[in-house]
Amino acid sequence: MVARLAQKCFASNPVVILGSGASLPHGLPGMSELQAALVASIHTTNPEEDSAWQAVQDALKAGDHLEKALTHTTLPASLVTKIIQATWKCINLKDREVYLRALVGTEIFPVSKLFQRLFQSSQTTISVVTTNYDRVAEYASDSAGLAHSTGFVPGYIQTREGTDRVTVYRGAKIARTVRIWKVHGSLDWFERKDGTTVSAPLFEVPPPTLIPLIVSPGVSKFQRTHDEPFRSAIQGADRVLEHAEGYVCVGFGFRDTHIEPKLVERCRQTNVPITVLARVLTDEAKAFLKSKAGTSYLAFEEAAEGTRAYTHEHPSGLEIAYKNYWSLDGFMTLVT
Repeated sequence: MVARLAQKCFASNPVVILGSGASLPHGLPGMSELQAALVASIHTTNPEEDSAWQAVQDALKAGDHLEKALTHTTLPASLVTKIIQATWKCINLKDREVYLRALVGTEIFPVSKLFQRLFQSSQTTISVVTTNYDRVAEYASDSAGLAHSTGFVPGYIQTREGTDRVTVYRGAKIARTVRIWKVHGSLDWFERKDGTTVSAPLFEVPPPTLIPLIVSPGVSKFQRTHDEPFRSAIQGADRVLEHAEGYVCVGFGFRDTHIEPKLVERCRQTNVPITVLARVLTDEAKAFLKSKAGTSYLAFEEAAEGTRAYTHEHPSGLEIAYKNYWSLDGFMTLVT
């Protein structure tokens, strides 16, 4: 039964949604590590920052997760800037390690196998929507011999594509391309002093004249995403999510209001197949599956003896012993 649902989802040429759980196996920091890094590195310099940052830390001590703590506190712009810079440094440090391992060929990307499997069809483009700042999707594309695009033209110093999407050719043929919509920004994106946007693969702390273009968790996420290049990334993601015939979600917690509404709308309107993979399904993911995912859903999470699978027929979960279907590697055995 689960194999049939998984194969049905793959047959729909699904949009891939990558959350932080897709990057954790590569050593990228999760929310708890990012929280610890922010608490250790943020130093306030005025009473307004002092008060706001203390409120955040009080909320964390009371049990709120990082995004909730930041969302419920009004932060001065100067403190938001410090949070963004500290976040960039924390994630970039680990991302660089992944890059170096990929460069010498020792890093294995399960997402590469997913991309290659999806290209076993006539399509020349697959769409990936991600809330992650890191470059794991890009590295996975490179490792699979695929072109990728994040909304910027190729090069060491990259300018935005604008309204015309750049087509990549290999020889006389259009290259198979992974189109990556990074709705919360990227480690590669920066704003110059004159307000223009540039993309470059920096692995060291950028000069002060380049501001990292990533949106921090919390209220500022909703303010900043009205600006470019976030606005174009979100609009592009909205288009592919609205027209998708299926979804494969890897490590996505269903806590992001830029993505989940489109999933809910599409699943309710057309009952498209959706597959969710996670080591631990969040409460938000389980709520989505229970009341918003329609009847063509399949979800896996780790269990003591293997995997717990959730379907419309088994909403409370079904134990599958000795199988790691919750992992991307394990899941791929169902569809290959």
